Amino acid sequence: MPILPKPVLQSIDYYMVGISKLKGFEKPIKLSSNESALGMSPRALEASLQSLQQSHLYPEVDTERLASVIGERYQLDPARMAFGPGSDELLQRLVNTFAGPGEALVHSKNAYMQFPIYAKLAGATPIAADDVDMHYNVDLIVSKINELTRVVLLANPDNPSGTYLSGAEVRRLHRALPDNVLLIIDAAYEEYALVSDYESATQLVHEFENVIVTRTFSKVHGMAGLRLGWCYGPKWVVELLTKIGPSFPVNTVANAAGIASIEDTEHTKMVLDHNQRWIATVTREFSNLGLKTYPSQTNFVLVGFPPECGRSAEETNLHMNSNGIIPRQFALRDFSDKLRFTVGTDDEMTTTIEVMTQFLRAA
Repeated sequence: MPILPKPVLQSIDYYMVGISKLKGFEKPIKLSSNESALGMSPRALEASLQSLQQSHLYPEVDTERLASVIGERYQLDPARMAFGPGSDELLQRLVNTFAGPGEALVHSKNAYMQFPIYAKLAGATPIAADDVDMHYNVDLIVSKINELTRVVLLANPDNPSGTYLSGAEVRRLHRALPDNVLLIIDAAYEEYALVSDYESATQLVHEFENVIVTRTFSKVHGMAGLRLGWCYGPKWVVELLTKIGPSFPVNTVANAAGIASIEDTEHTKMVLDHNQRWIATVTREFSNLGLKTYPSQTNFVLVGFPPECGRSAEETNLHMNSNGIIPRQFALRDFSDKLRFTVGTDDEMTTTIEVMTQFLRAA
């Protein structure tokens, strides 16, 4: 008999059409991966370079300092934090811990597309709740919860739609959960959520024992390549996650850069100001071209191509590629008429809008 993976894993397919290079363009405009156009803080870069002097040693870093700095910045309890090489790893660790064979994980159908993969890796069954035009719907999510449900997993703000659930709606969802169901909120884009009715789910952690939140340094802090994530939850959950986590969950460079980045609030403000300006501009300009733009509380805009605009997402993507621009194209049916554009630099966004305008107006 040949060596075979778990049968359920054979049904997993790629969910994105991911490219980072274009023939004929030495440095294309890459707007496909939700990376920070302004990079990491100069202070974080300096701290990371200094930390390289210790890179010959195992990273037996003490994350207490990192937890303390995060706690001070966000008014959180450092004892409720666990760390990992990116929030993606922490999410997988959480699902493996709280869901298994014969149990279920509920997620929204068009939410972050790794969610059902986490469930399958854990041996649990992923259950998809319908959304309403790429927006979470609490009632539809609750309708999928039954006696087998152990985890409800949401991204708030959401990727790839950029939409969000208000604090009131998150609390309404939580009230509907049985006590033995864990609510996990992936808040990778929380810093970008500047609307008044958004509430950090970390506040629910202070009130309830069945809520845990994951955060990342990959987005607003511009540290995607260093792989640093953290979660905030009940102390007993955090202690368990720490025990079963990687031997060295945070590398030396990421730890040093993370501390410096949290402390550099001026750089963070610059990133948020830049992002807010371009989200508004892209949304306005693309809407004026007859495209459907989904309201975003992230660093990207999801764009739909209705028939009346005269261009399909597929042909638009090919045209953008031919001009050295890479938006995100998706392989899933519900996204076949959509592209996603991450906020880039000023020059990159100006060029992108110009190319899109010329193409759509020539339709």
